[in-house]
Amino acid sequence: METQNAQFTQIATEVVNNNLDSKEVHKALPTLAEIQAWLIIHLAQQMGIEPDQVDVKTAFERYGLDSSAAVGLIGDLEDWLGYELDPTLIYDYPNIEALSQHLAHTNSL
Repeated sequence: METQNAQFTQIATEVVNNNLDSKEVHKALPTLAEIQAWLIIHLAQQMGIEPDQVDVKTAFERYGLDSSAAVGLIGDLEDWLGYELDPTLIYDYPNIEALSQHLAHTNSL
């Protein structure tokens, strides 16, 4: 995870310094599958269950994710992605499938 954060920080620095074009940035951003896999693993670890027990269409609240855990999840996701997220995203996109699709779409813009 630290390696990815360092990679995104380096990419952001290169973008700011105009050493990298937008096509290169999109190559480095996580795909839908990568975001979904990260969310599955992170949620499973947080809830103390196996990743194969996580259904991407099940609402976060069904896993017992309270507001403080949701904020923590978004914070960890911000760290992994390397950019700031709205803490209410879990309420706007209430399951892994919806949230990962939103983030992947946002990354593609």
